Amino acid sequence: MGNLLIDARDQKFVLHEMLGIGDLGKTALYGHLTKEDIDAALDAALKLALKESYPIMAEADREGCRLEDGNARVPRCYHRLKSQYDQGGWPSAHIPRESGGLGFPMSLWAATFEDFVHNVGFLWLWASPMSIANGISQLGSEEQKKKYLPNVISGKWGSTVAFTENQAGADDVARVTTTAVLQPDGTYRIKGAKSAITSGDSDLFENIVHCVLARVEGDPANVTGLSLFVVPKYLVNRDGTLGPRNDYAVVSLEKKLGLHGSPTVGINFGENGNCHAELLGPRGQALGIFIAALKGCPFYGVVSTGIASAAYLHTLEHARTRVSGPHISESQNLDAKSVAMIAHPFVRRRLLSMKAHVEGMRALVYYCCLCHDKANAFTDPAEKEKWSGLKDVLFSIGRHYTAERGLQIAETAVKMQGRFAYFNDYPVHQFMRDLLPFGSWEGDASGNILFYLTQLLGQRDGQDFGNLLKEMGRSIKEYGEVEGVRDLAGDLERRVNLLREMGLYVATCFKEGKAILPICNGMPLVYFMGDICVGWMLLWQAGIAAKRLAAIFKENGIDGGDLARRNEFLSRDKDAAFYDGKLHSARFFIKNILPEVDGVATAIRNEDLSSMAVHENSF
Repeated sequence: MGNLLIDARDQKFVLHEMLGIGDLGKTALYGHLTKEDIDAALDAALKLALKESYPIMAEADREGCRLEDGNARVPRCYHRLKSQYDQGGWPSAHIPRESGGLGFPMSLWAATFEDFVHNVGFLWLWASPMSIANGISQLGSEEQKKKYLPNVISGKWGSTVAFTENQAGADDVARVTTTAVLQPDGTYRIKGAKSAITSGDSDLFENIVHCVLARVEGDPANVTGLSLFVVPKYLVNRDGTLGPRNDYAVVSLEKKLGLHGSPTVGINFGENGNCHAELLGPRGQALGIFIAALKGCPFYGVVSTGIASAAYLHTLEHARTRVSGPHISESQNLDAKSVAMIAHPFVRRRLLSMKAHVEGMRALVYYCCLCHDKANAFTDPAEKEKWSGLKDVLFSIGRHYTAERGLQIAETAVKMQGRFAYFNDYPVHQFMRDLLPFGSWEGDASGNILFYLTQLLGQRDGQDFGNLLKEMGRSIKEYGEVEGVRDLAGDLERRVNLLREMGLYVATCFKEGKAILPICNGMPLVYFMGDICVGWMLLWQAGIAAKRLAAIFKENGIDGGDLARRNEFLSRDKDAAFYDGKLHSARFFIKNILPEVDGVATAIRNEDLSSMAVHENSF
């Protein structure tokens, strides 16, 4: 099979030509990384994904998981795949070298991680978005780090997050009833029931280490009383060997629409009153830790982009090979030969829309991660503050945006492949099923949207939002006079000004007690801001591509105005065709998709609250 997962050329373009990831190698934190190291990691990840992961994706989906004797069993083919991933050190790629990981900057981690996300059921098992390794590394005691980190980082032990309860989802964590009782030796005993724990148990690991949300007995009955606890499946002896099984029971295994290879379980902790737990981080600080993790977690964006990429490339291959009807110019000729789907206008429009969105989302996610890397690596306090603020703003925008747009791309892939997409031998329907939960994983979006808006506009009195606008303006200024991009820069500049206006409008709504207006328009605002950010990414790319393409044409004596010779050259020069594609992606998006934000802004400023005014009996 060819590569129908990731455009490897685009990954390297974004990292090297657009974002200049190599500059991180000039810092003390990432001085160990060279361009050769970066490219070698990208090539190795893609090779492993194509050879080992993709071939078993559908098999694992068909086999699914099962619950036997109180233990979750995952698809059998996952065991070989896990050994391959562990040998490459991929589970610990993002962990600092001093903690035993590979020490990748987050921008490189995101790129290698994207290669694997097509098989997200397996991915979630060995690379939890909130792996307890990060929590223990940042919050744990020296004893906890010594006890848990080596085996979690190596992939020998698994980890998961156990927050949700039937009556307490992400939007209402204050209603958590799981309790922790302090013991004389400083440990705790946990008691309570957790539901829908993703990858909460499996036979891939010798041990599972849970991060459990609970309330210490006697602490406040609100979010300020919540704490985090380390709860292992098997207790760990002082010498590092495994002791007896902890006092909890895996009581259920959910049957799901997708993610069949990922075991989602319910667990009863402390059925016999003896479930050992250790406090992780400060007591009563769980909410702050959780918010900090959300602000800095690119997992959802990488997964959504990677699955959308696979859905697009599978559809592109189908459109190139599937013959379907004569060309529109020959529609009246009964003897006309049928042509490949990619020749039809409707198909080409959909393909270019998918391409533009995937490329823009990938650039946005990588850029978010680069902001994180710069905030970590730079020593100047002002620079650290700037890039950290940009990271918070952009992760807030991208989290829901990429999930929603990615799902739309996967849905389009199913539509374009027709009946074939409905057959098990064609994987795009699995992409759509597996991506579906990412837009609503934490319950309905209302609480999250409020969080995102406050993060976007409220941090440091709007200074982070202002820095985002400045960065957009810098790209417009740099590429605004480039031939072939000038008009696109003007189009984008008008929408950046509109974004500034809408930011002030939303901030005014909050100040004047009209927060219900932006909250009711939460998802339109996510699309509004996300589309402008993607337009910015694509203009940035188009500016680089236009200069590169002009240089290639000059070197080869090609007159860009001679369409026949230009097209002949593009048919045989892959680099030129790649840069030409970048120009068309940007042009299509900015001319066809970006104008939609004008209507969204108008609708929001109409301040219509019909959805709140309508009586419940009138629905």
